[in-house]
Amino acid sequence: MRLGQKLVMQALEKEQKRLTLKAQKAAQLSEDFINATSTISEVRSKATELLRSGEYEKRISEFEELANQEKAALKLMKKDPMKVFDAEHSTRDELNDFNNELSFLTMRYNRGGL
Repeated sequence: MRLGQKLVMQALEKEQKRLTLKAQKAAQLSEDFINATSTISEVRSKATELLRSGEYEKRISEFEELANQEKAALKLMKKDPMKVFDAEHSTRDELNDFNNELSFLTMRYNRGGL
């Protein structure tokens, strides 16, 4: 591979990492969105246990942490499901298309083409 080709490949690999990270974030958001109702249920169950134990004054920090988790889950539930899932699929498709092109270019460069 020539120097110019190596530079192109390095730039493309950097872009591949960026797209991979973007796809992972979108997949994580979808997963969190799906699990938001379960999270709320768990958080409220733990909060109820804290209140029933009578030690909630001593464990205020735990109670505040549970409140923050519930707020985050409620915020997720307000998102439009179609947008969340479409974003995941479009980023995954974009990454797959990019990977196909990158493998094609790598193969061409290694054969001495282009």
